Amino acid sequence: MKFDSNLHKEIWSLGDMTQTLCGNLPEKAAGVFRKEELARFERIVISGCGDSICAAYAVKECFEKLLKMDIDTPVCIDLARHYDVRRFGEKGTTLAILVSFSGKVSRVVEAAERAKRNGAVTMAVTHDSESPVAKACDRILHVVPEEFDLHRTPGCRTYVASMLGLYHFAIQMAEMLGKIKTEEADRYRAEILAYSEASVNSREELEEKLYNLAVRFRDVPYFEFLSSGPEFASAWFGQAKMYEATGDFSRYENFEDWTHVDYILRKMDSGMFLFVDKRNPSLSRAIEVSQVLTRQDYRYRIFTNAEPELFADPLKVIQIPTAPQFWMQPLFETVPACLFAGALADVKGTTEFCADMIDSLFPFGGSILRYSKIEEH
Repeated sequence: MKFDSNLHKEIWSLGDMTQTLCGNLPEKAAGVFRKEELARFERIVISGCGDSICAAYAVKECFEKLLKMDIDTPVCIDLARHYDVRRFGEKGTTLAILVSFSGKVSRVVEAAERAKRNGAVTMAVTHDSESPVAKACDRILHVVPEEFDLHRTPGCRTYVASMLGLYHFAIQMAEMLGKIKTEEADRYRAEILAYSEASVNSREELEEKLYNLAVRFRDVPYFEFLSSGPEFASAWFGQAKMYEATGDFSRYENFEDWTHVDYILRKMDSGMFLFVDKRNPSLSRAIEVSQVLTRQDYRYRIFTNAEPELFADPLKVIQIPTAPQFWMQPLFETVPACLFAGALADVKGTTEFCADMIDSLFPFGGSILRYSKIEEH
């Protein structure tokens, strides 16, 4: 277990990064809009590409719970090229939040420009206030963690940083509009820090379990990640980290569609990971999926805070920390997936896979994302 990698460093720095961001995000979130501007919004659209759309999906329930408002999270190419612009409503009544930590993705710029052209007010969530995405938007929520050399490693910190920015903006907006009292807003902010601390405290024990699991799963040909609701973002993100850390084929699915399609197939030779909080309305469906997996002798594990005895094989359960609010659970729920991806990368000797892949297959770096043609639709 004595190993090191850029992904490993990212995971181990999440606690300090969260402390830093939670110290400055409330003030930044409060300065984006005035109260009377926020009061005009009737709906919110949140979008991005890659990890950023995962962050949008993860925080959707938070916005819905705190703001009691219609929240839409279309994938970015839909927002840029397929979204029915009538859904933006009257001019100035829709807030379009464009998430891009780098701020350089062409499709996010295109989506921002289309939303603005059709009457939406746009806000960038980014760490680069001079980036193309920031310049394309009306307002900016500047999310800047302490300095850390990312090296092209799988983006674990940037995902958490984007979610933190979105959570703090939702809390601040709800407070400014009187949807929640200041005491409640302060409690949520404190709960985010408490959840971060719980995640930090669980890290070593989780890593030991997941490194041992990586050794056992070394020869698994591909992986599947399942969940539902806001936790579906954790499955989505976990799948992406496997691609980036090891190059192993991975897929993600919700519990229901997995039972509709995969259930009727013969046993697949995959490694399975399920994410389900004990408060998730889909918990019973996750239990049913675990019964199928056990009966068909799948290699699987369940990341949950529920009692292990609820599932078909309690030995397949890996306990993870509980967020004080269910809508907050995705924030650090991806840490186990990142720990497993980092461990498997070390076991298989692919710790520099992401950098090697970009250098060998994509010598143009991120230009396929950053210089894609921006069209008007």
